Amino acid sequence: MREEDRREIVCLWKNWDTRALGICALETAVPGMVWSVWYDGQPAAAYGFSQASAFDPDHWQAWAFGTDRFRRCVPLITRHLTRLRPLIEQDCRRLQVIAHCEHDIAHRWIESFGGQKEGLLRSYGRGGEDYFVYAWIRNIVAPCHASDREHSA
Repeated sequence: MREEDRREIVCLWKNWDTRALGICALETAVPGMVWSVWYDGQPAAAYGFSQASAFDPDHWQAWAFGTDRFRRCVPLITRHLTRLRPLIEQDCRRLQVIAHCEHDIAHRWIESFGGQKEGLLRSYGRGGEDYFVYAWIRNIVAPCHASDREHSA
């Protein structure tokens, strides 16, 4: 796994295990929305969409990680995700990405797809690491503010 991905992912796990990561990705996957890219006969990248919420099937979390050959896979992954965009927009109300605050390469790629930075998740990692949350929202409706909830109660 490339170092940037390792720094981003490992600090989220109490007991890091690459096999458990693979199982977790498959078990939480949006059906049909997990892929791998092989380069010279070796796995180089994995990416996909997972259910971000157990009770909301239209809320997805995007993820990607790879080996040092990941950069060679980026054009292929970008074309693939661009072709899938209409399906994603149809089936997903909220798509989010959680990215380590120092993973600037990931930030630029997310932003190139139109991801909007929503905020900072302070101490999201088990060692106190900060993360950014990015999102794409379909059918934006008026936000629910605390003052709105107080008036409706």
